[in-house]
Amino acid sequence: MLRGHATAKVDEKGRFKIPSEFAAGFLQLCGDDRRTFMTSQDGERILIYPMPVWEEYEQALDRLPRADPELDRLRLTLSYWGQEIAVDGQGRLRIHGSLLRELAIDGAVSIFGKQRLLEVWNHDRLAATPPKLDRASLARLADKYGI
Repeated sequence: MLRGHATAKVDEKGRFKIPSEFAAGFLQLCGDDRRTFMTSQDGERILIYPMPVWEEYEQALDRLPRADPELDRLRLTLSYWGQEIAVDGQGRLRIHGSLLRELAIDGAVSIFGKQRLLEVWNHDRLAATPPKLDRASLARLADKYGI
């Protein structure tokens, strides 16, 4: 299970080393071929799925109606930003050009463990408005989901 937050530096080739907090668990989820699927749903954050996890998501998405315009837009968005990327021998991932440009990444990134995937944000943008919930939102979540 991938949990927590870490930072990493993106080099001049658009690569970052998977932080030690996540490396072993993430690589175990990837399997021996170390393949991942890197994409975005909103052009603001990168989602990095170990390939077996992505394939489960893809199968679930494939079972949903093709005629729903929002689902069609989601499929298009995931494909537009998506690319298969293998973790290299030094534990690095390369952020492909369109995501690198869209997120304006030229240095530090914030990386979050989201159970079975990694989420990557431009560190400076995230630090400018750090994530938080107000008490009313927390109360609604507690009422709705018991958390």
